[in-house]
Amino acid sequence: MVEMLPLVKIAPELNLTLDPSSGIIGASLGREVLILSMDTINEQITELEAAANDIETALDPNTVSEGAYPGREGVYITAGKLTNMVYGFILGLVLLVALLL
Repeated sequence: MVEMLPLVKIAPELNLTLDPSSGIIGASLGREVLILSMDTINEQITELEAAANDIETALDPNTVSEGAYPGREGVYITAGKLTNMVYGFILGLVLLVALLL
């Protein structure tokens, strides 16, 4: 005979309970449980995971953001090289002018 496990209260202020035998989360109304759909929550979790992965790989110059246009691989490396060349040129000019004066 199957033993009925008691419902586990997850969030008492929201009346959320977990049925440990089936793994279903629902709203408790006395001894009964209303089954809630978790599809929208799972979709939001998937979107958050994609955003977290995008933030995690943002510092790698070889990666591209998820919403970027195709063919933009390596654009961060090129931009970094050009920026460093401009900074070096400006610093060189400043040092040259400082030495000549």
